[in-house]
Amino acid sequence: MKKDIRFAVALSALGNPGDRFMSGYKQDRSAEQMFAMAAEAGIEGLEFVYDRDISKGNVNQIKELMDKYKMKCCDVLPNLFSRQEYIKGSISSRQPEVVEQAKKEIRDVVDITKEIGGNLVNIWAGQDGFDYPFEVDYLKSWESMIEVLKEAAGYDPAVRLGLEYKFKEPRVHNFISTVAKSLLLCKAVHHPNVGVILDIGHAILAYENAAEAFALTRLFGDRLFLLHINDTRPDWDWDLNVGSVHFLDTLEWLYWVDRIGYQGYYTLDIWPARMDAVEAIKESIEWIKAMRRALERIGGKSIEQMLAEGNPAKTMRIVREAIFS
Repeated sequence: MKKDIRFAVALSALGNPGDRFMSGYKQDRSAEQMFAMAAEAGIEGLEFVYDRDISKGNVNQIKELMDKYKMKCCDVLPNLFSRQEYIKGSISSRQPEVVEQAKKEIRDVVDITKEIGGNLVNIWAGQDGFDYPFEVDYLKSWESMIEVLKEAAGYDPAVRLGLEYKFKEPRVHNFISTVAKSLLLCKAVHHPNVGVILDIGHAILAYENAAEAFALTRLFGDRLFLLHINDTRPDWDWDLNVGSVHFLDTLEWLYWVDRIGYQGYYTLDIWPARMDAVEAIKESIEWIKAMRRALERIGGKSIEQMLAEGNPAKTMRIVREAIFS
């Protein structure tokens, strides 16, 4: 097992998280206040949304804060999901001018990511999908996404593009919705700097087993670029604290993340709207550390033997004793 993990967090989790009922449950915070909270929580990397957390207008301030609080850029997201012009799709839009705008935004984010020392752009195409039958041309939509991503990947091969999949929301059906679709899209784009961002809650929402999803990213091209850690109920993407619902599943995917050799950030994508954000982050980190200690007590060779035997009762006994003894 690896000894050290680098933890990151989405900057917005430290601000004033809201939902469709309330725009926020706390007081608004400045960028510096959020940076200070991240440092207090033991965070090393930050995830930014372009034109919300970071822009051409404040990039120098963000760089100064990153230096002051010793933060690294985990990734940056183009805002393809909460802007009026993308409500009927961004990289799959039937309107050429909208596709061109999305392409320009991705290029701008690639540039700003490099400027602040990062090398990963998170493509979450949340508005690219459909709600009704006969609403979109599936072939043209997917062909558009493939071509846009090919062009974006070629813009600067030193910067990676990670496809963050999500089963639904804001569309009834999101195009990039499962690990399998994400890997197929990576294969179609056929650039080594295009991979997958796997969010635990999104895997649960897609009725996937996250551990198996991790294994597939390794099997089909070693494509795992970033890990978003959280937990959820299977009805919605609640972004709950790590391990708060799926305890044993979390234990399993932690094993597989190490097994496939993932070396990137463990990015806390939680939404502590009614919780103290620093406490929520610290507790998620402590749960990860505690579960990794349980895995160490079981031992890698014992787990391999468990998988070879396939005896669930024996496996449950070994896991129970490691956790509770």
